[in-house]
Amino acid sequence: MHLEYIIVKQKRPFKQPYGYLEALILGAIFVISGFIIEIITPAKGFVFPKSPINIFILLALILIIIFIHIFLTKYYFFKWLSSVPVAISTISWTIFLVLIMAIVPQKVDIFYGFMDKMGFTYISENWALIFITFLLLISLGLITIQRAKPFNKKNIGFLLNHLGLWIVIASASIGSGEQIRLKMYVSENSNPVWQAYDDNNIYELSIAIKLIDFELEQYNPEIALIDNITGDIIIDNKNKIFLVEKGDEYKLNNLKIRIDDFIPLSVYIDGNYIEFFDQGAAASAKISVFDKEGELITTSWISSGSSLMNPNILKLDTLYSIALLEPQPKKYSSELELFAKDGTKEKVILEVNKPYTFKGWKIYQLSYDESMGRWSETSVLELVRDPWLPVVYLGLFMILAGVIYIFWFGKYRKE
Repeated sequence: MHLEYIIVKQKRPFKQPYGYLEALILGAIFVISGFIIEIITPAKGFVFPKSPINIFILLALILIIIFIHIFLTKYYFFKWLSSVPVAISTISWTIFLVLIMAIVPQKVDIFYGFMDKMGFTYISENWALIFITFLLLISLGLITIQRAKPFNKKNIGFLLNHLGLWIVIASASIGSGEQIRLKMYVSENSNPVWQAYDDNNIYELSIAIKLIDFELEQYNPEIALIDNITGDIIIDNKNKIFLVEKGDEYKLNNLKIRIDDFIPLSVYIDGNYIEFFDQGAAASAKISVFDKEGELITTSWISSGSSLMNPNILKLDTLYSIALLEPQPKKYSSELELFAKDGTKEKVILEVNKPYTFKGWKIYQLSYDESMGRWSETSVLELVRDPWLPVVYLGLFMILAGVIYIFWFGKYRKE
C-alpha cells in the first residue's frame, strides 16, 4: 500500500515546482546539443573570437542577464534559473566535461574515432562546454542580481563570492581567443631572437631573448637489468632500478651487483674510463657481479653513453644484460638577457616552474636539446600572453575577499 502511494505521488518531470531532476535534464539538453553540433559540423570545436568581438559578446551576455531579471523572472521558468538546483546541475555537468578532459588525451594526432567526432579530444573548445558555461553564467548572474536586493552588510560576502566567480568564469572563457602560447628556441653564442612559433605560424615579437648560458644538473644514473631480446628494462618484485653510488650493493635477478667505482663525467681511453669535463663526457661505473652463492662472476665497466660516445653494456648471458641508464635531469636553468623595442634590457636566470614576466609576456623554461644532455647549448622557452589574466585575478581576489568577509562578519555577529 505504501509503495502504491509513492508511485501515485511521484511527480512527472517539468511539473512545477521544478527540482534537481529538471535541472539535470536542462543541463543534459545543453551538453547533448553541443555534442550534436560537434558531430554534424566539419570544424573541430568553437573558435574563440578576439577583441573587440569578445567584448561585445560579454556585454551582450550581461544585457541578457539584466533583461531576464527585469522582464522575465515573473515567469516561473526564468525565476527557477536562479535556483540552487540549476546552479548545482550546471557545475556538475561542467565537472563531468572536465573529467573527460582529464581522462581522454587532448589535441593529439591519434584519431579516436567516435570520441574524436564528439569532441572528447578537445573539450576546452567543445560546443558542449560553451553551452553549459553559458547556462552557468546566466544562472550565476541571476542569483547574484537577485541577492543584491536589498543591499546590506549581510549580502556583501555572498556578492563578492558569486560576482567574483562570475568574473573568473566569464573572463577566462571570453579571453581564451586572445591567449597566445608560443615556443622560442635560443642558443648560446647567437644573436637575440625576435621570432617565436606555434604549430602553424612564425611571429615577430616586440621582445627578444638572448641565451647567455644553459646549465643542467643531473641525478646519478640508474643501473638496471635489460632484456636482450626486447631491449626493455625489467622491473618487477625481484628486479628494480637503483641510483648508482660508489660502494653500494644491489640485487638484480638473484645476482648481487657491487659498485666498485663511479665517475659522473668520463671518457673511454685505452680500455679504461677516466674523468673528463667537456662535451661528450658520460657517466660510467665499474661493477662486480656475484652469483647467489657470493662467487664473483665478472668485473666490468659500464657506461650510459653520450652524443659522442656509445653506451657500454655488460652482457651476462643470452637473456640479460646490465646497463647504466642515461642520467635524468634534476634541475636546469637558462641565463637570459631580455630586450624590448623601447630599449629596455633585463637579465634573468629562468628555472623550471619559475616563470618570469617581461613586457606582458610570461616566459617559462620549457625544455632543451635532450640529445646533447648537460652539454646542450639550446634552450626551449615558452612565451604566454593573456591580456585577460588580470581580470581573472580580480575575480579570484573578490572570492578571497568574500570568504574573509563572511568569516569576519560571522565572527562579529557571534560576538
